[in-house]
Amino acid sequence: MTSPIWAALSDWELDAELNSDKTDRIQAAFEAVGQEGLIYRGDQSVRNLYHYTRFVARNPESLKTHVRRIYMATALAEREELAGAMIDVLWVLGRKGPALKRRLFDQISAMLSPRARKVISRAIEAEDHKLLLELPIDKAVIVNGRFSHVI
Repeated sequence: MTSPIWAALSDWELDAELNSDKTDRIQAAFEAVGQEGLIYRGDQSVRNLYHYTRFVARNPESLKTHVRRIYMATALAEREELAGAMIDVLWVLGRKGPALKRRLFDQISAMLSPRARKVISRAIEAEDHKLLLELPIDKAVIVNGRFSHVI
């Protein structure tokens, strides 16, 4: 169908799709996948936090993805997401990376709830990630049981 009316309708439908919420979700996914740095600068922060969370669930050993997720939650001032992200990275690191754990904690501790700050600090100092289970784990995708990871 190559009539001018059909062409106009096709253009209208395409334009409606390109200016929809779906387009923003697709754009965010491409931005999240293509990002090279640790800190995201763009208009899709909330959606990219979602993507980083999914990336962590898919590949828990990727420290870069964990750090991106932590920085994004920090930038968005998402306190619960931030605690969940920190719980996940500590859980994955176990006894490894004490300097990284301390540095991340020092950067974000002011944004955590007092209880989360206390428990996370204790877990880092004791090198016992099982102490993290004292906190709500609904935002911790590695620990909460919805994704498989060796505990």
